[in-house]
Amino acid sequence: MSTCRCGLDTEPPTAAKWWRPDLDDDPGRTVNVVALRGAAPDLRRAARRTDGEGWDEHGAMVNFYVDITPPMGWDQVGVCWANTAHPVVAVWQEHDGSWAIR
Repeated sequence: MSTCRCGLDTEPPTAAKWWRPDLDDDPGRTVNVVALRGAAPDLRRAARRTDGEGWDEHGAMVNFYVDITPPMGWDQVGVCWANTAHPVVAVWQEHDGSWAIR
């Protein structure tokens, strides 16, 4: 297993559908929220914008300036603070507010 300087794995997961946004096409509107493999979605996740103009980051560790931060393109969704591309997995929010991998 390969670990990035950010502390997350760079290898794809074995038990979930995943994408490498820097290599794979956007999966389309069936996937609206993704998280980097190994990242807690409540801390950092990317959500597709309802206007279709890219992705916004949300979570306790990001999104301080969402009103002035431009949207990301799909190819940037999997890039961490160490500028390393990671696999992402689809996530959704449960009724109790927790996040689950799809």
